[in-house]
Amino acid sequence: MTLMMSGLDYQRTPLDQRQRLAFSTSQTEELLHWLHDQSGVEGCVLLSTCNRTELYISGSAETPWRLLCRGAGVPEGEMEDYFTTRCGMDAARHLMEVTCGLHSQILGEDQIITQVRKAMELAQTEKTADPTLSALFRGAVTAGKRARTEVPVSRSNPSMGTRCRDILLRELGTLEGMKILVIGNGQMGRLAAQLLQEAGASVSVTLRTYRHGETLVPAGCKTVNYEDRAAALENMDALVSATASPHYTLTAQQLRQVQNPPKVAVDLAVPRDIDPECGQQITLYDTDSLGSAGPGSLEKLDAMRAIVTQELERFSQWQRRQEIAQKSPRFPLFVDLTGKKVVLVGGGTIAARRISTLRLFGCEIEVVAPELKCNPEGLLWKRRVYTSGDLEGACLAIAATDSRKVNHQVGMDAGELGIPVSVADCESECTFYFPAVCTGENLIAGVVSGGKDHHRTARAAKAIRRALEDLK
Repeated sequence: MTLMMSGLDYQRTPLDQRQRLAFSTSQTEELLHWLHDQSGVEGCVLLSTCNRTELYISGSAETPWRLLCRGAGVPEGEMEDYFTTRCGMDAARHLMEVTCGLHSQILGEDQIITQVRKAMELAQTEKTADPTLSALFRGAVTAGKRARTEVPVSRSNPSMGTRCRDILLRELGTLEGMKILVIGNGQMGRLAAQLLQEAGASVSVTLRTYRHGETLVPAGCKTVNYEDRAAALENMDALVSATASPHYTLTAQQLRQVQNPPKVAVDLAVPRDIDPECGQQITLYDTDSLGSAGPGSLEKLDAMRAIVTQELERFSQWQRRQEIAQKSPRFPLFVDLTGKKVVLVGGGTIAARRISTLRLFGCEIEVVAPELKCNPEGLLWKRRVYTSGDLEGACLAIAATDSRKVNHQVGMDAGELGIPVSVADCESECTFYFPAVCTGENLIAGVVSGGKDHHRTARAAKAIRRALEDLK
C-alpha cells in the first residue's frame, strides 16, 4: 500500500488560486466520499486551511492532486504548477512538520494542531480514513502537541490572531478604546476578538443566532446580528472578518454605503470574506499580506525537527507491526472467563451484540455507557461516560462506542494496563478480534477475518453454525 499526498500552500500559490481549492466542512464531507469511491483509494484525509490544502491518500490511486481537482471541478492544467506531491515517509514527515508549525506563516503556531486533528476526525466520522492514515494523523497531532509544550517558540507566537492584533495596533497607533467589529464567531473569529479585547479595544462580534449556554462569545465583547453587519460598520475604527462563508461578508457596494467606514480591515478567511475591491476605499489585509513572524532560531528549528523524527520513527514502527500482522493470522486462543471481569465501553447496537455473546461464558460483565440498548439484568452498568480507571481489574476490554475519541482512549488505557482489547471501529488498535461465536453440542468455534471483511465473517459463521447443528 502506498502513502501519497499532494498539497499547495501560501509559499508558492497565490490566494486567488488557493481559494479555488478551499473547502467548507460540508464540502469536505462530500468530497471525501467522492474521493473514497475512486479506484485504488483505500483511505483519504483532506486538510483545508487558510494557508494550505493537502490531500492524503493511501492505496494505489493516481496522483492525489489530479483526483482533488477532478472532484472539485477545477481544471487540472490550471493548478498543476502549484502542487507538490510526496510519497511514503516523505509524505508522513511533511504532515508532521506541518502540524508542528514548521511550514506555517508563524513558526510554531498552534492552530494548525486543531486543524489537523479535525481533518482526521472528520475523515474518521465519514469512514474514509483507513488505519494507516489514522495512525499517521494521530502521530502528527502528538508531534504538534510536543512541539508546542517542549519548544518555547510555540508559546510566544501562537497564531494568526496575534498577527492580526499587531497589524491593527500598527495601523491605528493604539488599540485602547478602538471600536472594532469582528465578523464571524468561529475559532479564528473568537481568538481575534479575545486578543483585541484584551488589548483594550471595544469589540463587537457578529452572531447569526444565539443559544444560551451554547453560543460562545469572548468575555467583554458585544454582539451584533450578522444581518446587520454593514450598518454596524458605521464609525468603527477597524474590521476583522473570519468566517467559512463561500460568499463575501462585505462587498465594495456595501462599504460605499457606510458614511464613516473603518480605516483598516483584516480578512482572515480563505476563500476571502472581504471583496478585494474594498481595498480601494480602506486599507485591506488578507492572510498573505499579514506576513510572518520570522523563521525562528536554528536551535528551536532543530528541536522541532528532532520531535518530528521521533514521532516519524514511531509511525514507521507501527507500519512494520501492521505488515507483520497482515502476514500472520491471529492465533485462536480459547480462554476461561468464568467469574472474571470483562469491561465493555458502549451501549449501542454493537455493544448489545457483544454483551449477548459474553453472557454465554460466565464472566462478570461491566458496562460503561450513558445509555444501553439491551436488558441490563445481570450486568454491572455504570450509567455514565467512560473515564480512565474504569478498566482496573479487567481481564478483557471492549470498546464499542460511536465515538472514535473514546474508543481510542479505551485502547490506549488497555495497552498501558496490559489488558487485551477489542476496538470496534479500528482494527489496528485491537490486540484481539471479537469473534463471531458458533456453538454446537459441547463445541465452540470462533470466526474472524482480520477485522476487515465483516460480511464474509458473517457468512462463514452462518455456515459453521449449520455444520455444528448437523453434527451428532
